[in-house]
Amino acid sequence: MRRFCPSLTDLQAFEVAARHSSFTRAAQELCVTQGAVSKQVKHLEEFVGIELFLRIRQGLVLTEAGRSYLTKIQAGLGQIEAATVELIAHQGQGGTLNLTCMPTFGARWLIPRLTAFMRLRPDIHVEFLPHRQGYDFSTPELDAAVRFGEGIWPGSGADYIVGREILPVCSPRLIPGGCTSPADLLAYPLLHHTSALEGWRDWFEQAGCDTRRSLEGARFDQYALLSQAAAAGFGVALIPRCLIEDELRDGKLAVAIQLPIRARMGYYLCYPEQKANLPTLQAFRTWLMEVSRAAEPQPQEDALPSDLK
Repeated sequence: MRRFCPSLTDLQAFEVAARHSSFTRAAQELCVTQGAVSKQVKHLEEFVGIELFLRIRQGLVLTEAGRSYLTKIQAGLGQIEAATVELIAHQGQGGTLNLTCMPTFGARWLIPRLTAFMRLRPDIHVEFLPHRQGYDFSTPELDAAVRFGEGIWPGSGADYIVGREILPVCSPRLIPGGCTSPADLLAYPLLHHTSALEGWRDWFEQAGCDTRRSLEGARFDQYALLSQAAAAGFGVALIPRCLIEDELRDGKLAVAIQLPIRARMGYYLCYPEQKANLPTLQAFRTWLMEVSRAAEPQPQEDALPSDLK
């Protein structure tokens, strides 16, 4: 089926002319005549049936329709250019995986391990898109995202990585020798992550303790800040072990009480269902799941398929 799409030459002429607000300067960039650019833009306007420019003595001015169309056209041309450069660079092998990742998890856990994937698959380049782009899989260039939660996001595949192994930690000076009872922690300030405000309540509930004071205390929007606050003596924080291995080893943080409790939330590799078979994603996912199992072996009940739990 033929696509309802104007010619790429006409679109390029429109985009360059809009950038320069001039057919003459657009012609210089494209190495064609001014008349050729003008003709290509006119052809595009006839194709869409809408005037894209106002031609005035001082130059070209985009119409409202032209301005809206330009934004979408620039994105499309950028994707075509990026895809072409990638194809040439990789000669049809491997490619680029575009990923967003929680900052602390990326810095503390994923990046230190990523060199192993690079050695295994040097033909695949992992590109970290700005985290502010979030998890909007309607954005065509986003292939996958590391998310923190319970593993249920409609329209997305989600594979557990690590993070459900949580520890109550603090400065070694705050509770020398640690606590003997979970309830003893309620005598100290509790520190919270804003994305896991139910964490302490769930922890005390599983420990068989009163949960009424579990929401009290300061809140932090990143685990990096939370661990720094705990190390500085602000109070006791509940943090995934995978993020604080260095601090535990160096003695900056100490476990307030040894109690094997698992959280409901953790880090997941998420991806849009329509990209599940993307070769670069499949390769990255296979490697990541192997690393995940080695880093945090899952209890037997976590390994069961959801329909058997």
